[in-house]
Amino acid sequence: MISSSLIDKHLMQKTWLSNLMTPASKLYEIYQTQRRNKFNSHAWHPDCFVISIGNIMSGGSGKTPFCLYLAELLKQSGKKVGISHRGYKGSLENTPTIISDGKQILYKAMTCGDEAYLIASRLPEIPVVVGKQRCAAVSLLLAAFPDTEIVLLDDAFQHIHIARDLDFICFDARLGIGNGRVIPAGYLREPVKNIPASSIIIINHKENESVCAKEDKWWSSFSQTVLHCWIKGKGYVDTKGNLCSAAEIKGKRCILVSGIAHPESFEHNLRQDDISWLHHFRYPDHYAYSDINEINKLCTICNKYEIDYVLCTEKDLVKLQIYAPLKDKLLALRLQSECINEKELLNLIQKRIGN
Repeated sequence: MISSSLIDKHLMQKTWLSNLMTPASKLYEIYQTQRRNKFNSHAWHPDCFVISIGNIMSGGSGKTPFCLYLAELLKQSGKKVGISHRGYKGSLENTPTIISDGKQILYKAMTCGDEAYLIASRLPEIPVVVGKQRCAAVSLLLAAFPDTEIVLLDDAFQHIHIARDLDFICFDARLGIGNGRVIPAGYLREPVKNIPASSIIIINHKENESVCAKEDKWWSSFSQTVLHCWIKGKGYVDTKGNLCSAAEIKGKRCILVSGIAHPESFEHNLRQDDISWLHHFRYPDHYAYSDINEINKLCTICNKYEIDYVLCTEKDLVKLQIYAPLKDKLLALRLQSECINEKELLNLIQKRIGN
């Protein structure tokens, strides 16, 4: 895992290390551009409207909260929606599999991947398929649910073997495009110029409104349509799905546990809720929590320091909840995305669909 300090020092700014890695970055940029040009003309298009939600940054940019929001929005507008997710780090990642039939979740988080499981649990009426081979996965989804009108490809901008009618490219308002360079000299997966002109740029704000108003509006350079969303905490959910408020946690003895790309953003949300903690146990993004020694360490700390709550993200909750000693102490921050101009968002999609 790339450390947060390395990202802040060398990938978000142009430093000696970033400059040193620039030749390798240029080669990788050429490779990504040629790859995209090669496959764009041969991509398979399924018999439905396809929307991709992705990013070009190497870390989290609010894709999953936006996917949840967009899927619910489309469902409420009367559309039959299905979701394709890679199932990253799940044992089904290489085997296209329907993990939710719109009635129940058919697999555990370790099997289908933490993000895919989270999506399926938050959207119980929408079928979800996993598999990094998106063409096979979407074919399976449409065969099982032939009335599907729109398929959302979550985290799929780099999966160019399958064509899409609309790309949403998500950015974190604070991180922006980093130093503007492609990895390993920067934080971009591929150059900004690779974003299709027809894409819609989503700027996800995690700060409060007064802070955002002072931000440098780096997104003004995009020629594509730009929409802004707020990602806000909506309370804390336990393993039974019950939601409690920050006021119920404030003043309690807490530790933090997270396995996400930007753990500092998790801390920021808790500070916004005026919640304090004794220590933050940070693990790599998509950490499996399969090491029993780590689990025993957390349990020991909970007992020794009489911890009231173990606060985590929902992505962590779906994996930690299998451990009985932690289960009753777990609370996960629930994040919810909302487009500032929801009407414009729906109108843009409607124009693309054409009916």
